[in-house]
Amino acid sequence: MKFSWKIWLLIGVLMCSALLISPNFEKGVIIKSVEKNSTSFDSGLRAGEIITSVNGEQVKNLEDYQRIINSIFPTQNKTRLDITTKNNQFVLFIDKSPLITLANIPKTKIKTGLDLSGGARALVRPEVPVSSTEINDLIMITSNRLNEFGIADISVKSVVDLSGNNFMLIEVAGATPTDLIELVSKQGKFEAKIGNETVFIGGEEDITYVARTGDQSGIYSCGKSQEGEACSFRFGITLSEKAAKRHAEITNALGLSPENPQYLSQKLDLYLDDQLTDSLFIGKDLKGSTTTQISISGSGGGATQEEAYENAQAKMKKLQTVLITGSLPYKLEIVKIDNISPALGKEFTKSMIFFSINSFCFNLSCFIYKI
Repeated sequence: MKFSWKIWLLIGVLMCSALLISPNFEKGVIIKSVEKNSTSFDSGLRAGEIITSVNGEQVKNLEDYQRIINSIFPTQNKTRLDITTKNNQFVLFIDKSPLITLANIPKTKIKTGLDLSGGARALVRPEVPVSSTEINDLIMITSNRLNEFGIADISVKSVVDLSGNNFMLIEVAGATPTDLIELVSKQGKFEAKIGNETVFIGGEEDITYVARTGDQSGIYSCGKSQEGEACSFRFGITLSEKAAKRHAEITNALGLSPENPQYLSQKLDLYLDDQLTDSLFIGKDLKGSTTTQISISGSGGGATQEEAYENAQAKMKKLQTVLITGSLPYKLEIVKIDNISPALGKEFTKSMIFFSINSFCFNLSCFIYKI
């Protein structure tokens, strides 16, 4: 019996579909986040590592990991914990469970939402009481910021308690509580100052363009530092005419630096949430200049160059996001935060694979019957 071209076409389409789903049978648990300033972090454990065994016992899933850890802790004395990952081995001396967030390894490449892959949920309130109109404005700004940061599956909505207080409920698929705290707990107020005078702030009133791709944005150098490795980033922004005039007025009053006359006597200090993040030299040619083109720079560090590169990229992305969206109108307080366990994930994956196999067999039999 000769197969027609239609059968081969069907087989090809179904094989491509199977590749897109790509079932993953890898065993272990993946680290989603590691608490900084913890023994786990200091020992080198990082997000993305896949744990395959603890103290010589195989770890196939979260249940295995939890069973092993529960059999070891709590203990009164420091205990040696040997953690083997897919690529490394780590030794920890601790008296309590490692401060890490874990998840089962995704079984397919199917991108799933909150109900399928789980995530994190935070109940958030502004530092001052707000009206329903103000909470809706805050929801819009928060959603824009999370979208600019590149988070696809998010839900931000308002909730009201019995006393009439307004809150935001934020849910992010695939995130951990630690991830969500980092994303929403900061106001994201950006200020660029020369001395005590503000030159420009984040948001479209002062900043009309932020470079995010191409030659004007990226990591430009990596090297050794006191902490290990460090990578530096740089990206360009365009100031509004109003901000450019403010820059000209402030710099016009500055002299030259006695140590380095190529630069002005004061630097451009960058503050994020009132914390100094970087100080940039101002070239002498910019004295009194209404320039609209400014280059923002910074750095990220880590134990390895790969980690430093990732941290530098994350810091650059955060700065770019805040410069685009501006600061939130209020400081936020996280009232409650927790994990959302996947409700449908396992059954969905099984059903998809079962459906694909049955569909293939059914369609193939139909074609053969017609022939």
